[in-house]
Amino acid sequence: MENASGKRVLAQGLREISHDFVRNPLAFIKRKDFLLIYGLYIATYGTANTIDTVSEFAGTDSGVPKLIGTTAVNVMLCVAKDREFARMFGVIAPTKFPLASLGLFAVRDALSVGATFIAPPIIAKYFEKAGMDKTTASSSALLLCPSLAQLVSTPLHLLSLDIYNHRSQPMKNRVSFISREYIRSATARISRTIPAFGLGGIGNKHLREELNAKLLLHSS
Repeated sequence: MENASGKRVLAQGLREISHDFVRNPLAFIKRKDFLLIYGLYIATYGTANTIDTVSEFAGTDSGVPKLIGTTAVNVMLCVAKDREFARMFGVIAPTKFPLASLGLFAVRDALSVGATFIAPPIIAKYFEKAGMDKTTASSSALLLCPSLAQLVSTPLHLLSLDIYNHRSQPMKNRVSFISREYIRSATARISRTIPAFGLGGIGNKHLREELNAKLLLHSS
């Protein structure tokens, strides 16, 4: 957010945030920005797991309900989070968020949800056909899909922030801004996505399977 607004460059921000965490981890995890992100991930994974579990016990496919439910929760919370971040870290006085920015955030988050919860099982089947074992195929898809989605969603993210920070910019200036910031912003977003939705997705999948197995064992 600060890099896109021009308030603080990415490298400086990463150094200062890392220093804050090392110096006082407890204070860091109590910060509003950390709690907003952590709460978003808990709500997103919790929604996906609930829909998957209910669908399994009902004997129905979870694909469409999970896409709709998880997207609704993630988009609503992520837009609220990013709106707050833009106000916290932007270079202009907090103001009403443009509908265009909100719409771009919503599309961005829908892409991320689909790449995290819907695409991996589909892609994993192709990996299995190519000779991978089931576990490796699943883990590879869970790591790959959310990361690749950032290549598409990063321009939407940057455009949304630029519309908020610079209301009357001509389109050629916006295109120039996106082109200039794309590589480092995409790299930063992928670096965040790998632990949050890649490794997090792998851990979440194994944890949910173990808990469901124990639940079935106790209910039998």
